[in-house]
Amino acid sequence: MKQTNIRHSFTLLEVMIAVSIMLIIAITLFAYSGETTRTWAKLIGERNKFNELLTFDRTIHQIFTHAVPFYWNNSDDEKTNFILAESNRLRCVYLHSLNDAEEGALRFVELYLEDNNLIMKYTDRPFLEWDDIQNRTHTTVLLKNVSEISFSYADWTDETDDAWNERLMWTDYWETENSERMDIPLAIMLHVLWTDGREECWLRRTMGNSFRERLGNWDPLSEEKRYGSE
Repeated sequence: MKQTNIRHSFTLLEVMIAVSIMLIIAITLFAYSGETTRTWAKLIGERNKFNELLTFDRTIHQIFTHAVPFYWNNSDDEKTNFILAESNRLRCVYLHSLNDAEEGALRFVELYLEDNNLIMKYTDRPFLEWDDIQNRTHTTVLLKNVSEISFSYADWTDETDDAWNERLMWTDYWETENSERMDIPLAIMLHVLWTDGREECWLRRTMGNSFRERLGNWDPLSEEKRYGSE
């Protein structure tokens, strides 16, 4: 019995259909891969932003929550309050972990905006001008791509109402330069506006003078304690 070998071949139509299917699959995979890459990059970016905010939050918590008054004699040998609290800049003193006995447990810090960066400059020594202590000054960038910052400071009003929350007010500066005032704000709030339109606020209560800021004691300071004894 004679066997006949039959050769099967693809028609042009079948080849075109197969190629079309392969192209569709390749395009689908390419589009999916691109979308996956963009999604992953977005997740990485969001994670980095979140980590940046966590680090910044810890720093702000350390500074604001542990802020204390600090008095010293200026160049005219006059007792002055170290704090400089303005709407776009804050200079204050806060308690810091004692890492080195030579450095002590006080940090003198200034926060300000420069070239869309929120800058923290700090030292372990008090100063009149930053140039006086250049060899002990450290500068770090806390946040990048910041369009604007603004500080607000909590203070007592002169109202006599018994409700403490009606005596609390917020101001955008803390007058000390032409005043004998020796205390610091009851709380500090920082508002940050990023260049991409995002906004965030940080609010912390300061350590302050302790005898007035402790929980349960909301009475304002007496004039003698508020501005220092004569």
